[in-house]
Amino acid sequence: MRNHNTKQTSTGTGTAQKPVLPQVRYHPSIQTSEGITGTRTSSKTRPGAVRPLQTGTDSRADPGTSGAQKAASAVRPPPKGRQKQAQKPVKEAVAADPDPPQKPSPAAPPRPEQVPLDVGVHLDRCVVEEVEVLTRGQRNNPDWFAWRKNRITASVAHSIARSGFVNGKSKTPPTSYLAAVTGEGPRVQTRAMSWGVHMEAEVVRRYQRLKSSALGRQVCVQDCGLFVDPRRPWLAASPDGIVTDRRSGHWLLCLEVKCPYKHKHRRVEDACREDPAFCLQLHEEATRERRGAPVYRLKTSHSYYTQIQCQLAVTGLRDADLVVFTLKETAVVPVTFDPELWEETVSKLEVFYRDAVLPHVRQKMQQRAAAAGMPEP
Repeated sequence: MRNHNTKQTSTGTGTAQKPVLPQVRYHPSIQTSEGITGTRTSSKTRPGAVRPLQTGTDSRADPGTSGAQKAASAVRPPPKGRQKQAQKPVKEAVAADPDPPQKPSPAAPPRPEQVPLDVGVHLDRCVVEEVEVLTRGQRNNPDWFAWRKNRITASVAHSIARSGFVNGKSKTPPTSYLAAVTGEGPRVQTRAMSWGVHMEAEVVRRYQRLKSSALGRQVCVQDCGLFVDPRRPWLAASPDGIVTDRRSGHWLLCLEVKCPYKHKHRRVEDACREDPAFCLQLHEEATRERRGAPVYRLKTSHSYYTQIQCQLAVTGLRDADLVVFTLKETAVVPVTFDPELWEETVSKLEVFYRDAVLPHVRQKMQQRAAAAGMPEP
């Protein structure tokens, strides 16, 4: 299990001759990549930070809008040479505001639009945790959609990493991938997706029983929202749950649930043998050792593998369980973090974000500003 990083930044002072009041004010917890030091924590325990999975309920937290607005007025000066230019506008903002900027409270994380769109931005760990709490409920929570906007998420990571654009085969990014990242595409709910949503709570209950029996101790699947990578805030993931030790609360695993509608009336073993496109394959040697009891593994070439690798990278966990459910069988398949594959993948995701998403988003901002007769942000 890998540990969280805690980011700390020091601020400098200086005097600017020609201060320019910034049009966009960022939350004080937002940092740039220079001058950041990191410390390691030794556990993944977050007592009281997450609660048991509740499907079909809106688990939104109060975003604390008024607190976030006050926090937005406090501008953290950039590091090194840019400190002088940023210092005086902060003083002017304080003088113009009868309520001086306050340190953000735990109930008031920054709004999504307060996080600058740049590959060099870092977020404090506390903000990442606040956003995760704020976005619980996922599809039932508008904040989840708001924070996913303009971020590459685990569900599209495979398609982007395999695209011709990031592999030097095309100069034009796929518009459907851009729409998926920027939130401009339609929200589709297919019959297969509805089936998965409908069955998820029951699958999680079955998994808890199976996993507790296998480990010889009680585990709990806890609800979670959107995890934003603190070192890459343009990257995020939403596992179906975090598996914890019921007694200690320690994080054990990421959980991802799949309910293949196409095979819902078949055994998982039959799907492996008969469908070449199925996500799992039989581990023949291990199956023989278990006297015919099927042992499965996730195909490393499948999109689910990339999705889970992204979840592990963003949450900081080393292991995950993929649960594949049909009406005839429930298969639990372990997946371990693959650092080499992930480094190769995330480098391609960064290319797509830097060279496709950022230019697209900035163009849209300029178009809106021009239509409103406002200066460009």
